Amino acid sequence: MVISINTEEMLFMKTLIRMKNMKRLINNKSKSKNSIVAIAATVTVFFMDTLVYAQTLDKAEKALGSLKKDLVEKIIPVAAVVILLCLAIGYAGRYIEKDTFIRWAIGVIIAGSATQLATMLFGTP
Repeated sequence: MVISINTEEMLFMKTLIRMKNMKRLINNKSKSKNSIVAIAATVTVFFMDTLVYAQTLDKAEKALGSLKKDLVEKIIPVAAVVILLCLAIGYAGRYIEKDTFIRWAIGVIIAGSATQLATMLFGTP
């Protein structure tokens, strides 16, 4: 005895199999999603106490703030002036050519003023 299945019945059976597979996939996704949420909650609770430790870093914040202030107001502009002076001496002594002097001088001026521009544009009032 031969069982004959037409194409419509075959397509219907394939559709049913696909639907069962989709249900399994959705169930697996929800299970993995629940475990991800549990892991994230555990990690959050575990690292909550580090916020308390971070509140005692006032000395470090003060030191870094003063370093930033010194860099912007004193060190970088003075370094740019010294480098420009060395470039001028090198050009006057004919150790470097004119086009090299101009390129380096423009680069040093831009680098020296970049911190001032960044402070003006993005600094806190």
